[in-house]
Amino acid sequence: MNLAFYIARRYLFAKKSHHAINIVSTISVCGVVVATIAMVCTLSVYNGFKGLTTMLFSVFDPDLKITSVEGKVFDPTTEAMQQVCELSEVSRYCGVLQENAIVVYNNRQEISVLKGVDTTYRDLVLIDSAIIDGSFILIEKDNNNEDFAYYGILGRGMAHTLEVNAAFSYPLEVYMPDRTAPVNIANPARNVIMQDVFIGGVYLANQPVYDEGFMLISIDLLRSMLDYEKEITALEIKLTPNTKVTEVKKKICQLIGEGFTVKDRYEQQEASFKVFQIEKWVTFLMLCFILVLALFNVLGSLAILMIEKEEDVNKLRSMGADNRLINRIFLFEGWMISVLGAVIGVIIGIAFCVLQQQFGFIKLGETTGAFIVDAYPVEVILTDVSIVLVTVITIGLVAVLYPVHYLGKKRLIHSLTCCLLLSVLMISCGRQKKDTIDGQKNIQRAWDKKEIAVTIEPLSYFAEKIAGDDYTFFSVVPVGRSPETYDPSIRERLRVEKSAAYFHLNRLGLEQVLVKAVQANKARTPLFDISEHFDEAPEAEHAGSHTGQAGGHTENAGSHAAHADNHAGHAGGHDPHIWTTIKGAKVISENIFQALLSLNKTKAGLYLSNYRQLTDELAQLEQELHNQLDTLSCRSFVIFHPALTYFAEEFGLIQYSMEEDGKDPSAASLKKMIEEARTAQVKVVFVQLEFNRSYAEQIASEIGARIVTINPLDHQWDKQMRRIAKALISDGENY
Repeated sequence: MNLAFYIARRYLFAKKSHHAINIVSTISVCGVVVATIAMVCTLSVYNGFKGLTTMLFSVFDPDLKITSVEGKVFDPTTEAMQQVCELSEVSRYCGVLQENAIVVYNNRQEISVLKGVDTTYRDLVLIDSAIIDGSFILIEKDNNNEDFAYYGILGRGMAHTLEVNAAFSYPLEVYMPDRTAPVNIANPARNVIMQDVFIGGVYLANQPVYDEGFMLISIDLLRSMLDYEKEITALEIKLTPNTKVTEVKKKICQLIGEGFTVKDRYEQQEASFKVFQIEKWVTFLMLCFILVLALFNVLGSLAILMIEKEEDVNKLRSMGADNRLINRIFLFEGWMISVLGAVIGVIIGIAFCVLQQQFGFIKLGETTGAFIVDAYPVEVILTDVSIVLVTVITIGLVAVLYPVHYLGKKRLIHSLTCCLLLSVLMISCGRQKKDTIDGQKNIQRAWDKKEIAVTIEPLSYFAEKIAGDDYTFFSVVPVGRSPETYDPSIRERLRVEKSAAYFHLNRLGLEQVLVKAVQANKARTPLFDISEHFDEAPEAEHAGSHTGQAGGHTENAGSHAAHADNHAGHAGGHDPHIWTTIKGAKVISENIFQALLSLNKTKAGLYLSNYRQLTDELAQLEQELHNQLDTLSCRSFVIFHPALTYFAEEFGLIQYSMEEDGKDPSAASLKKMIEEARTAQVKVVFVQLEFNRSYAEQIASEIGARIVTINPLDHQWDKQMRRIAKALISDGENY
């Protein structure tokens, strides 16, 4: 064994005469360990974000994309292109054609990139997983198998700008210049081609470049508009699994020659991934600087060791050891500190990343579902680990070269002694951090409770009353948004799929989307329809008791004939607002109770006790509302969105709704509404937080009524019910 290495190993691990020397040596190793862990974890987090971005771009970007160097389009039927398509590594391929156009809907327009594809495109990329509304449909054929209608799939941003959604009755109008017609300066409109395209679906790729500027249409339609026969702008390729992209790319380049470029997924989004690489390695350089500072502890450790082993060095010299051997001893000593710290740091860093991958204990934010992913994504790449290991060992070796070279000079010993004093001070400061380590052990306590998803906040009210502290509940529809129009995002769908259960009314369009998503992804989330048996439940004894009596009217209590039934478009054609009535609250409570029992039978006693208490509270509230409303003289009210239909039926009231089939009222219907409300001597105009207030103000000013803002979607359901009743019985109170 090498003599210098053997002596250095003994010096490192043997017990020192002074206890402080062991402490300083341990601190030296720990400093290198911490810096190494930071390098491994930081690079792995950047790799994780890069992988997440790659996954998001995979909705549109293929594994390989072939484009022409000169010209916009090329012929895909050449022999070279056919050879490319027949390669064993090619799993799928699709020719695409892109062109800019103006898309118009109801005087709203947007400049879009039309991407013409065929039906094989959905097998090439992950477009199906990104469709949040509608489906992937490009052409609808008639009974004679001829093209009957053309469809387009829009990005979520473009759909929002045009205010459209899937399955709208009216098509989009697509305009683009006629490529073959001569330019008519006197009448430029004659050089424009217009094509109707229906909306087949809306996708969300979580990438603004695609969500706001792209629309997929049939490549045959786009070719006919551009007067092309078979030309394409790019040939997109999907490779077979476990194929090396670089090798296939090189093989394709040899087949097609220099007239074409072949780009992999990273080259297609070169700017985005370059930013990741720059940030990654700039951060790595900053951590290297921190490592250099940490290695000053190694200098302190060497200084102490040199002082303690001065007698041993003199003995070695008397035995014939030269300066070269002495220098190598302490060189190996300092280097082993760096190597030991680097190896331990790499092992701990990799273990930390693996735990993060499995459990995700370091979150991106305090609120679950606020981002696309809840925890920091990590991906350990062996190349990065090797770079970290080599960097730490190399810097450690360079750091000890200078002090070892001037080992025999007293001025270096004095300098290193100063470093020793600095290290001792760092020890005293480091002990103060011990208490904070114990405090970090409580970080994971937030995982103890399971989470249940509900559609709207009022459902959380009933669920929390029965479940107590056994579960936490989150509402899919955010505060201030209407469940009639809200479109749940991908991260909200994922949060529902990860929940212990999903309580829904089965009467709202967004609930159909969420239920289908859970079933399509084969998630194990139990689904509970908490409105079950509501339509079959017996009416309360008082229901209909005021029909035809309020104010001499002959209309059916609950809703005016001309304005009431605005819920035909809901799931099953049912009015979803069953929570605005005591009868509905009782049905919801009973269904939630049964659902919780099926989820956790061990807590049956707790659930039953809470359910009975809630039932008593509902009975008291029902009696309280009847005492207030049964003797009411003016039994009519106006509301923008007909959310109180069941409430009106239950208490014998008449509801006038401003909304018409989910849309703002027209001038004619608004005038008629004012006349009817004035005749009925309406005193209260209700308006919800999430709807337009201007129409309510106009009606109120015309009939001399007061406006009361209500929120049937409030989490404090009982307070809102009392507020509605108080507004009807009060005269001129300030709301």
